[in-house]
Amino acid sequence: RQAMKQTLGRDVGIPVATHDYLTNIANLMKSVTVIEESKMASLTNVATRDGLTGLFDQATFKYRLKEELERQVRYGGALSLLMFDLDHFKKLNDTYGHAEGDRVLKGVADVIRSQVRMLDVAARYGGEEFAVILPTVDTAGALLFANRLREAIFKAFESEEYTVSMSGGICTNLETGDKSADELIKVADKGLYKAKEAGRNRIEMAE
Repeated sequence: RQAMKQTLGRDVGIPVATHDYLTNIANLMKSVTVIEESKMASLTNVATRDGLTGLFDQATFKYRLKEELERQVRYGGALSLLMFDLDHFKKLNDTYGHAEGDRVLKGVADVIRSQVRMLDVAARYGGEEFAVILPTVDTAGALLFANRLREAIFKAFESEEYTVSMSGGICTNLETGDKSADELIKVADKGLYKAKEAGRNRIEMAE
């Protein structure tokens, strides 16, 4: 940076000096494109989001879940995971068309956004399945949140010809951080299927 400043008679700044060093001196980067920081942030945001709902995608969800578990190990406190999907969604798609199904998925995402806290992580896990990471929330709090969300989703579509309901499963990691990310997902999914078997439109725990 100092050498470039002396040669050019002006300070080029750290980003330009770093770019020059990595590209021309260390030869560690090729075909580099310089873009504005705000645009980079925007592109990064788009790359981590589900295109239809605007919620985080599955890959980002799994990454964030691991991050939250690491934070839990450092600072303690409970952490809960809610996995849920929409009941009879295939029938809705077959009866009313995929465009209407997409509208329902977007509407459900809007309801989720209205219910979560700033520190919660909401994602579209795939198809009609969703996931919400609830940091610092114990089992009782997770059940309260999940049932409030379930009721909000049901009410959001009350005026439609069809019914939209959700079945979900919850798993909580205690302060000991006893479960890995994959284990949390697996147990919460078991709760989801338990809810399906128990009649749907409900929240269950697998253990």
